[in-house]
Amino acid sequence: MIRSSGFCHRPGAITRREFGARTGLGFAGFALSLGRGSAWEEEPSPVALARNPDRSASLKTAFQLLGRIDFGGRDLYLKGNFNSPDPFPATTHPDTLNAVVSFLRTCNCGKLTLVERSGMGITSDVWARLGLPDLARRLDVTLMALEDLPDNEWQKEELPGSNWKTGVEVPRFLNRDAFLVQICNLKTHRFGGVFSASLKNSIGLVAKYGRIKPGYNYMKELHASPQQGAMIAEVNQIYAPRLVIMDATQVFTSGGPETGELASPEAVLASSDRVAIDAAGVALLQLSTTGDPQKWRSVFEQDQLKRAIELKLGAPNAEAIRFVTADVRASRLALQLEAILQETPKKPG
Repeated sequence: MIRSSGFCHRPGAITRREFGARTGLGFAGFALSLGRGSAWEEEPSPVALARNPDRSASLKTAFQLLGRIDFGGRDLYLKGNFNSPDPFPATTHPDTLNAVVSFLRTCNCGKLTLVERSGMGITSDVWARLGLPDLARRLDVTLMALEDLPDNEWQKEELPGSNWKTGVEVPRFLNRDAFLVQICNLKTHRFGGVFSASLKNSIGLVAKYGRIKPGYNYMKELHASPQQGAMIAEVNQIYAPRLVIMDATQVFTSGGPETGELASPEAVLASSDRVAIDAAGVALLQLSTTGDPQKWRSVFEQDQLKRAIELKLGAPNAEAIRFVTADVRASRLALQLEAILQETPKKPG
């Protein structure tokens, strides 16, 4: 039985078929997935939520909640989380990558290419230390380390009105017509931005050193700016992922991105709305810890989300998010997340 926020008879509850139609993915098929672009369209954005101690079971349930997806034979880029050579939740769990790839193969996709620009090391070295080349061969997934791309495979995005001084450089394949699926983790981030989920994961698609503006260090600019959260959101104007899958079976509730204090929410979320899924992620982090220095701020006051909403990249508030679940355990968690999303905490003192 598919449930919305815990009760299938709740007013406004949606079915799996409606979930697919609203995400522009399931049942509605390929044509609608082209049109949504991940921005909120004045109807609640569905977020599939599964919860199980068994990661494989959570992923399977989340995929079932998505319903039927048809990519029309198009090649897909996959953006995982491989910022450093540290194990999950610092990086994408190999079992999650395996499950996502297997799921996408059932969705009438073409070639799969995993792309990354690691921030704490050279991507090819990070992948080698994690054993990813062998896994990629077994899965028949092509690896594309972005820093190895030739200069002519990069393009400049000016991002007018943003906090970036001269815009950013990204691979030529990245634009609003790109077919890209994100696999993100959930964690705090001690180097700025407060949290890392799907919006922050997009920074791994930006050049560290310029090719068009040779030698310019875009990551130094980002990490030195007091507007880092807004800058993270602004990069996401360049493209819209077709689907975001968040592995929050374990999360960092302090520290991050490569190490930190662990909690185990045992959750997997999926949506085509990256603002909705990141808002749910922040709520999940707040639920999982009492030590978050940002807890006095409401979810939608977080800089990444606030700027993303200004840019109309996704759901603008709690009322614009609808959790879809399949069992009581996930439904109870959805109700807790809804309550946090609706809160406006006051600053202590």
